[in-house]
Amino acid sequence: MDLIRSMGGRATYARVDVSDEASINAMTETALKASGRIDGLINNAAYFREVKLTPFEELGVDEWDRIFQVNVKGVWLCCKAVMPAMRERKRGSIVNIASVVAVAGQPGYLHYVATKGAVLAMTKGLAKECGKDGVRCNVIAPGFVITGATQNRPVEWQQSFLKARAISREQRPDDLVGTALYLLSDLSGFVSGQTIVVDGGHIMY
Repeated sequence: MDLIRSMGGRATYARVDVSDEASINAMTETALKASGRIDGLINNAAYFREVKLTPFEELGVDEWDRIFQVNVKGVWLCCKAVMPAMRERKRGSIVNIASVVAVAGQPGYLHYVATKGAVLAMTKGLAKECGKDGVRCNVIAPGFVITGATQNRPVEWQQSFLKARAISREQRPDDLVGTALYLLSDLSGFVSGQTIVVDGGHIMY
């Protein structure tokens, strides 16, 4: 935020629990108070840092429910909260961050894969429902991105992604920025309901 301000921009923030509707509504109110409108939403919050490689039949119900609360319910609640502001202006862009595992599958992470698959399906439904209001909804499906939440993954697992890519290097958060800016901007004004895989050329279709 300080970097944005130092470059002449404006920025504010709100601490949010995306599994809590009141918290999300407070975030929306903060955004409206700061700028008077909401042009775009990126749903990037996810429950993943705590997720461990686990055979699906060993997953507990509480763990299954918790990941769905954040990764699926959270996306729905955030979209729900910003829609009135977008609908009022007859324009807006929602970008949901899923994962390439929702396209290709991944053993040992069934609960996480299932939530990201739900995000893909939800985005298509939202695109159909919100298009009449001028709101576009799309998905970015990243590959394995090196972040603080992913650095503790098994090295051999990380290497399997690296070796399968056409661009054989680690993926960083900055690799997603260009696609996100495109989907938020008018350059993608006729793009909705789409999944764009950004993984260095691992999954191709």
